[in-house]
Amino acid sequence: MGLTLLAPAAFAQTAGKLDPGSESQVAQQQQMWDRQLQSAAHNTEQAERQAWLRSLANLAKLRIKLAEAWQDMGMTRQGAKLVADAYDPEVAARMHHEPLRGKSDQEVAAMLQAAIREEHFLTADQLLIDYQRNKLNLGANQAPAVNW
Repeated sequence: MGLTLLAPAAFAQTAGKLDPGSESQVAQQQQMWDRQLQSAAHNTEQAERQAWLRSLANLAKLRIKLAEAWQDMGMTRQGAKLVADAYDPEVAARMHHEPLRGKSDQEVAAMLQAAIREEHFLTADQLLIDYQRNKLNLGANQAPAVNW
């Protein structure tokens, strides 16, 4: 039992007595860790910036495609751009999505018209996206007939 009590005391006495070479080695190790942390932070920042730039480009492409889809349904170019430019995927991801399953093309068209009439452009965009996704999943690729 005396040996187990002496071991921590002996360690405590020698722990404070590092030779100068060991102190230098510890300092070098700390500097290496600091450089690695700085490098990792820089790489993360660069990756986040690239992802942000890519997301902006993808959002611009998505809005162009949305405007084309609105035009294909008979909306004017200016109106289609106005509605498509309202699309924000982050907000759309958090909003309520109207269930479209089981709804006819006419019912969806009425929902789209109501959203546009009430100037709920983001809702209209998301309805159109959801409608197109449902159609693709069912094998049909036709937009609902909407009279503007």
